[in-house]
Amino acid sequence: MNSKSKNNFMIISLVLAVFVILGAFIVVRKYAPSKERMKLNDYFNVSGNEMAVIVDGAFDKPQEGAHQAGRLENGSVYLNLSFFKTKVDDGYVYDNVEKVLRYTTDKNVVSVNAGEKKYTVDKTSKSFDKEILKDIDGEAYISADWAKNYSDFQYTTQKNPNRVIIENAGWKKKVAAIRKNTYARRFGGLKSKILADVKKNDSVVIIDDYGKWSKVVTSDGVIGCVENSKLKDITDKKTKATLEKREFKHKKAFKKHSIILAWAQVTNQAANSNAMKKLDDLSMVNVISPTWFYIADAKGNVGNRSSREFVNYAHSKGKKVWGLISNFEDASIDTASALNRVSARDNLVDQTIAAAIASGVDGINVDFEQISENEKDGYLEFIKELSLKCKKNDLVLSVDNYVPTAASAHYNRAVQANYADYVVAMAYDEHYAGSKEAGSVSSYPFVRDGIKATLKEVPKEQLVLALPFYTRIWCTEDGTVTSEAVGMNNQYEKFGVKGGDTKWLSKECQNYGEYKSGNKLYQCWFEDSKSLGKKMELVNKENLAGVAFWKLGLESDDAWVTVLNYFAEK
Repeated sequence: MNSKSKNNFMIISLVLAVFVILGAFIVVRKYAPSKERMKLNDYFNVSGNEMAVIVDGAFDKPQEGAHQAGRLENGSVYLNLSFFKTKVDDGYVYDNVEKVLRYTTDKNVVSVNAGEKKYTVDKTSKSFDKEILKDIDGEAYISADWAKNYSDFQYTTQKNPNRVIIENAGWKKKVAAIRKNTYARRFGGLKSKILADVKKNDSVVIIDDYGKWSKVVTSDGVIGCVENSKLKDITDKKTKATLEKREFKHKKAFKKHSIILAWAQVTNQAANSNAMKKLDDLSMVNVISPTWFYIADAKGNVGNRSSREFVNYAHSKGKKVWGLISNFEDASIDTASALNRVSARDNLVDQTIAAAIASGVDGINVDFEQISENEKDGYLEFIKELSLKCKKNDLVLSVDNYVPTAASAHYNRAVQANYADYVVAMAYDEHYAGSKEAGSVSSYPFVRDGIKATLKEVPKEQLVLALPFYTRIWCTEDGTVTSEAVGMNNQYEKFGVKGGDTKWLSKECQNYGEYKSGNKLYQCWFEDSKSLGKKMELVNKENLAGVAFWKLGLESDDAWVTVLNYFAEK
């Protein structure tokens, strides 16, 4: 090979070597793990004395412009109350006008004024070593250390950036140890940025398994991804409780018998005498609930139509009396203020108890309807505080509810069942005045499904099924639907089954009739002893606490015979 050929060969070899080296560099760069790091402060976005809050392995990054859920104030952790209610314990009720925080346990009502170190448990004053509730930038923040006295959770803190790691009692988690030194990365994949170093034998909580990678929470609250090959000793654990379990005790109306309740609508004082006369023919009814009490104004004053004579007469007939209190006597009254303002709610509770004691009733039946989302905290707190005073005064407390729907989930029947003695499911108004289509007021499937849904929140021994003594006659004309409520006692007369007899609907378990008059279609799903009997079978089948009926005076002659047949042995 001559010198020229040798030079060409060397040049070609050199070029090939460069390409090989370049190719190797590209391959290494493409497949080698990234060493690039992401600053934790960029991830958590914490500034000043803010604290990022991780709860049960989850971190909800605040929306742009919003503050973090935690604050470090003079070395103490404070948590945004709204956030805390959502993530830890919804039992706190804050009146942002009167600046008072309430929390009710199974035994006591705890009260805190914003900005103070003192608080009260019932009427006993207690002290804490720091402000319990702070108003920061117009929002309420609660001391984590004080809240641990009532809410069962554990927390630790970390710096750079400031963060607090919370675990709720009972949190079920999958815990693993790290097999050898590795990294927690922002996302699954070797090219993802590194969030933190994770050392051999460090403990992590697995949040999600992506196949080759898992999303984990490190012991110092960093949420990142680790290769599954780096995990070992995976076990299921549960965060331990630190507080004693609360015991909610309930008063039984009867030791051996089912509740058979009838509501008596009393619209004025004089109506009590008429209601008394009906008691003579109600041998099988053991509870009468007259509509005596009502929210009279936004300050929580209680209107009262009670009659001691009525109570005495009912007792002489062997019946208990549960005075009903409602929130719909006057639609113009601001129920939200009566429930959400602490002073008004205190007044409402105190006057309700005072009216019950003065009238001599055996219990209180709460019938608050159309409670909105912004009233739910005050409403539930009313039930809680009322329940404790009912127990002290030997009164049975029952609460009326719609059958569960998404729209009424905020009524929180499970919380009601903790505090009240009975929860009543009003299994009617399936179709109601204002419905866009005609239909049954209380069909069998509606009642059956309502019981099933309610039992997910309420123990069967506390559930009372309420059924209607009425139905509706529907008229459809040119696509417009109207209706008239009619009692069982005169439904057939009012309807007049023209153009054909009624027919039994096996699905609805009701007799049905319809006829046309001109361009009007009349329809009725009748409520009679047969339909009532089918629904009362569900009470016995599910072994519920009892049954209730709205309302006295609308029933047919054979309705009580049917009731007696179904409850004679109970």
